[in-house]
Amino acid sequence: MPPRRYLPALLLALPLLAYIAYPLAAMLIEAFTLPVAAHRAADMGWPLEQQPAGAPLRRAFAEPALREAAWGTLKLAVLTVLLSGAWGLSLVLLWWRREFPGRRYFALCGYAPLVMPPLVGTLAFFRLIGESGTLWRILPFNEGRPWVSGFSQVLLLHAYSFGVYTYAYVSAALADNDPSREEAARSLGAGTFRTFWTAVVPVIRAPLLASSLLVFMASAASFSAPYFLDNGSRYLTVEIFRNDDDPGVQRALSVLLAAIAFLALPPFLLLQNQITRATDAALSLKGSSRQQRPRASFPGQCMRVLLSLLALTVLFAPPLTVIFNAFWPTPNASGGLAALVAHIGRDDVASLGRSALYGAIAAAIDIFLAVSIAIGLRRAASLAALPVEASVMLAVALPGSVIGVALLSAFNAPSLLTFGTPLGGSAAILILAYVIRDLPLAVRPARAAIAAIGGDVERAASSLGANWATVLRRVTLPLMFPSLLAAGLICFITGAGEFVASQLLFSAATRPVSVRIAELFRTDPAPAFALSLCLMLMSLLAIMTAGIIQRRNT
Repeated sequence: MPPRRYLPALLLALPLLAYIAYPLAAMLIEAFTLPVAAHRAADMGWPLEQQPAGAPLRRAFAEPALREAAWGTLKLAVLTVLLSGAWGLSLVLLWWRREFPGRRYFALCGYAPLVMPPLVGTLAFFRLIGESGTLWRILPFNEGRPWVSGFSQVLLLHAYSFGVYTYAYVSAALADNDPSREEAARSLGAGTFRTFWTAVVPVIRAPLLASSLLVFMASAASFSAPYFLDNGSRYLTVEIFRNDDDPGVQRALSVLLAAIAFLALPPFLLLQNQITRATDAALSLKGSSRQQRPRASFPGQCMRVLLSLLALTVLFAPPLTVIFNAFWPTPNASGGLAALVAHIGRDDVASLGRSALYGAIAAAIDIFLAVSIAIGLRRAASLAALPVEASVMLAVALPGSVIGVALLSAFNAPSLLTFGTPLGGSAAILILAYVIRDLPLAVRPARAAIAAIGGDVERAASSLGANWATVLRRVTLPLMFPSLLAAGLICFITGAGEFVASQLLFSAATRPVSVRIAELFRTDPAPAFALSLCLMLMSLLAIMTAGIIQRRNT
């Protein structure tokens, strides 16, 4: 086997295994070897200095509160899959099945939840439907008290935030669907339901299942929603944060949460491959005639416009809540822009700048790694590529809290991989957490882009005398640029708004904006909403900048 078939992949595997797999292994070892706190050892009847092997894991399974947290996480994840799937699928069927006035603009608004980082969405829902929420004060019933429990509030927030995954996956499938299949089914005498079942369901089945598994992993990893909205229930992510005074149990809970998330990983990857093959097949038929999306009847158009306006009310209520509260008057300002400026202090601006810097650095590292992985694995042997692909797969399923705890296990003390410097409390450990968290978001678009290029153009450039560096700089990277720009944008927005890993890893000198928002919200919500609006505007500015760059390059 020639070296180019295995050497690049093996070189790429070294840093990925060192900074992704090794921290997980360190966390797992500590879950078996660390002692539990004195009061927990006494409850189990263990001598404090002679605790049995695997004491943290054994205590985690024996303690009712921690078993309740595991059950709460599983219950929330399963119900989130059902509710967010129903919400996202409803929007898809409303906006992607029939043509009607304004459909394209309504369909674009379906991605509105992506503009709000998880913590910002949580605070908006807290103000809307939390204790003394705006919605309960408006409705003339129940004396202003919430109609739904804290668990239901978390579930509604998850449906809003994660329903966009179902919406994105299924709408992409329907966008490539040929309406003539439905016409053929109707011409054979099939009714409305049977036409939908035989012509549409096979098209959306795999994307719907894949998005459901992704929602399951994301819901199990959720921290801000349970932490702020439901103090009456227990969840693994919250218990991991609360048990920072008992490192052994914290590691054991992190292992349990990772195991729950990993349950959904193999079927998710299998379905992703199936979707990719279906997309490739659709692209291979792009030269065939395609029919336009059927137009709804006039009563159907009226009904769809009415339902779309209702859906937009739900989609834009949380962002508008953030904006309204950010401009709320203060004792020193009458409201409007003056109130927004009055809400934000020097420490707030500094935290926002740190998040932008950390997010940008992490995004740049992710794009560099994604390009290297895409090129290195392009012609690599399957066995040589396995360590790289396995490391990226691990990052897909890892919750932010697990990443934070794993990095503390591996790099809180001096290590050879950190050149003898402890990373605990440093900016480097935050950036490393963001890199791991967002790496799959960059690798998949990069590999898809380089697969779409093929080898003909590069071989033609090489035949004209260009060396490999020139081919990479003048041919490969320019063709990959649109995908890399989109991936970098997503990595930046996700990293800049990351909360749960930041909450576990920050120090006073590295406090990011998400942690600062959470701190402000506990004491004075108005500045928290003002800073949340600034974070949203920073994300929008990044999107606009990426759009300008894209237009100039095309």
